[in-house]
Amino acid sequence: MTRKKKIVIGALVLSLAFAAGIGAVAVRGLNGAWGKAFHPGFHRTGFHHGPHAEDVADFLIWKMDKHMKELNLNEPQKQEYEKAKEGIRKSIADVVSRRMEFHGIVRDEMNRENPDVNALASLVKERANHIPDMVSKHIDLFLNLYNMLDEDQKARVIDMFRSRMYP
Repeated sequence: MTRKKKIVIGALVLSLAFAAGIGAVAVRGLNGAWGKAFHPGFHRTGFHHGPHAEDVADFLIWKMDKHMKELNLNEPQKQEYEKAKEGIRKSIADVVSRRMEFHGIVRDEMNRENPDVNALASLVKERANHIPDMVSKHIDLFLNLYNMLDEDQKARVIDMFRSRMYP
């Protein structure tokens, strides 16, 4: 590559970076997200509202449907899968409602004149104790779905896992 080409490419890259910087300043202002207590996406409450339960559930179900379609389930398997999907929807809705309740408690405590950080820490620890139960519940759900598959379908599921683990 000649020196002239390198200079032209360098100038082009510099121009694009400059244009991107101007765009960021135009969108966020001079301080951008910095210089504020929390990112504007936190709605000035300190907590991001996060995705809604139905959005998360719909996304997970969409991903599962995509993979289950590849397995060509028979009718009894489809019925069992539909039951599992409803369980997932309910579970996600429950998790999101508990999360929103927890954030409300934390927000209320932090808005007090003298928040009790020790009480908040014990509340966080208590909530963290529920995580293993939630994880094992979903592992059991996966095992139920996996065990209803025939040997060919199980082999395809294992191949999918392997392809994701060792790309």
